[in-house]
Formats: sequence, structure tokens, C-alpha cells
Amino acid sequence: MEWDIAYNTTQDELVISEYGRNVQELLRNANSVEDDTERQAYVERVIKLMLQMDPGIKTQENYQERLWRHAFLIAGEPLRVTIPEGISLDKETEVEQLERLPYPDQTKSRMRHYGQNVQQLIKSAIALEDGPEKDQATYAAAYYMKVALSSWNQGKFVNEEMIRKDLYEMSDKQLVLLPDVKIGVPGPNQPAQHDNLRKKKKKKKNNRPKQNNYANKSRNSRSKRRR
Repeated sequence: MEWDIAYNTTQDELVISEYGRNVQELLRNANSVEDDTERQAYVERVIKLMLQMDPGIKTQENYQERLWRHAFLIAGEPLRVTIPEGISLDKETEVEQLERLPYPDQTKSRMRHYGQNVQQLIKSAIALEDGPEKDQATYAAAYYMKVALSSWNQGKFVNEEMIRKDLYEMSDKQLVLLPDVKIGVPGPNQPAQHDNLRKKKKKKKNNRPKQNNYANKSRNSRSKRRR
């Protein structure tokens, strides 16, 4: 399978590659939002996306302040928003002493805008032997890609065909998500919700209390005496 896809190699260098290109573009467009309330909500959504891209940052002290500092640095200019109370930003110090987020493998990718987490999922899937486990790992990578894109796109439509193509290219053409597999729908080893409901109903039927045989015998005896 071959896809003829052209990628822009003239884009600006990523300031912090761990967050991906989408986050960088979003932050650099933030000040173009004219309404103050909408701009504030816009930047806060991007901050949440940054946290989603690296949930492990929660283990670090003052991680919210770290996210906001990174957001200002990536934006390349002061963001016209209200900083949460208790968060202090020192841009000069941040530029000089910025610590890169810890990742075990800083691999280069043609499509770093999906972030390092997706790259790690793809790398793990490639290492698996062909079979159900690899299929599930491939699906998981595609699903995370869709979640990330949907988040910064504010839940709007995400082109699944483009995700398939990107997954294929990012994996050096080793991972293919078949067209009949819908991203976001339970995979072959993930039972659909209605199947789970059927199982629960069966369990309820099987768990009916046993009838009291002694009571039944007593009722039968009384009935015979009356006759």
C-alpha cells in the first residue's frame, strides 16, 4: 500500500518538540482571537491538551506553572490572557533555563506534531509479532492520534483516513489500520456495550433465589388434607 503524501519541510522549528506541532501552531494563533473571554478559554484548552500529551508531568511539583511557562515560551510572544492565581512567569529565566521534559527516547519523526506519546505507541506496536496483540496496539495508536487531534480541534470532525495515512507513514509503512476498522469503535477483542448488557441480564437470571422446597411440601400436604 502506498500513499502519495507531501509534507511541509519548511515549517518553523519546534520550540518544545514533546508537545508537537499542533500545540505550537495553536499557541501562536492564540492572540488572533479577538474576544477576551474566548481567547482565555482557547488558551486554557490548549493547556489541557499539553497536559494530555504528557500526563506524567503531574508528578512534578508546580506542574501547572510549568505548563503555563511552556505555553508562553512556545507562543513566542506574551499571551493576552489572565494567568491563574499563584502562578509566576519569568520569561527571561525560562528561556535561559528551560528544562526539557523527560522522555526516554527523543526519536526524530517526520510528523512530530502528534507528540512523543504517539511515537512511543507506534514503536511498541512495530516491535510486536503479527497477530491480535499487534492489531490492538495499532488500533490504540490510531485511537490516541484521533483523541489528540479531536481535542485541539474542539471536538469537530476528524478525518480518519488522514489518521490512517499518517500512522502508515510514521511507522515506516509497517502498520496498517484496515478501512473497515472504525477508530473509536471497540476493536475485535473489545466487546461492544450491548454485549456486556446481555451478559449482565443472563447473570441476573441465573442469580434468582432458589425456591424453598420445605415450604412447597407443606403447601402440598395442606392441599391433600383439604381434599
